[in-house]
Amino acid sequence: MEMYIWNTVIVLSKIVFYVGFACIAGYTFFRQVFEQSESHKNLAIANLKWIRGSIVTALIANAIWFFANTGAMAEEGIQGAFDPDILDIMWHSSIGDGTLLKGLGLVLAIFAMTSHIKFKSVSLSNSIKQSILGLSLIVLSYTFSLFGHVSELGVFEKVLLMLHVLVMAWWFGSLFPLKQACHEQDYEQLYSVMDKFGRQASIAVSLLLVAGLWLAFQLVGTLAALFSSSYGQTLLLKLALVVSILGIAAKHKLKLVPQLKNNDGREALSKSISIEMVVAFAILSVTAGLTSVVGPAN
Repeated sequence: MEMYIWNTVIVLSKIVFYVGFACIAGYTFFRQVFEQSESHKNLAIANLKWIRGSIVTALIANAIWFFANTGAMAEEGIQGAFDPDILDIMWHSSIGDGTLLKGLGLVLAIFAMTSHIKFKSVSLSNSIKQSILGLSLIVLSYTFSLFGHVSELGVFEKVLLMLHVLVMAWWFGSLFPLKQACHEQDYEQLYSVMDKFGRQASIAVSLLLVAGLWLAFQLVGTLAALFSSSYGQTLLLKLALVVSILGIAAKHKLKLVPQLKNNDGREALSKSISIEMVVAFAILSVTAGLTSVVGPAN
């Protein structure tokens, strides 16, 4: 099988995993939007089924990612992906460690979202579920530091990467519940959620940019390499998409959220969030390619 086919499978499976990761973060930090009152019970159930389905799909994609990496290493067609010797080598490598930990993180999230833990206090049950979801996010963010060029960097850079991907997942995962809030919550609730998110995003996005730029500098090395290498050029494309999504977010905070009192303000915000979701998906796609088939020159 041609290498570009394996690379395509690797990139696509990564994108699916990224979406599942973002869904876990979105649910973890915006549970109040998903778990609606009785008036929105059917819609809330449908939303939760969609989120759970995304996470299960990410779990399947994680397994596909492992076998695709095995096939790419064997270079012997589809049968190479199931070669016992190559599988053993890959399972005991960082690829195997990452596959195992990603699976663990996804299973923890599925357990927290599907189980009905019964305790004397409902708040205790909710806190335990929230803790399990938080543990899931930490495990999943840690896997990003296990392979690729970042794995060769120091502890500080790896912590920055974990922070970077956690903020990314929080931001992108918030878009779906925020869009749902535009259709389900009254003005006071919606304004409160959007205003709170805007204030949190101002701090979180700053951390995202600082961590991302520092890591990019460590990987690219020089300004010349940023423009001359394929990795640098792909990184510039990602940066352009990030700048565009920051512009959309700024428009929400400065213009659309203050206009929520107007009859068409809610619909305008919902449409703008949909555009932001498309740009976020493009960023995830470029990131998957950047970490799979494009590498820094140094």
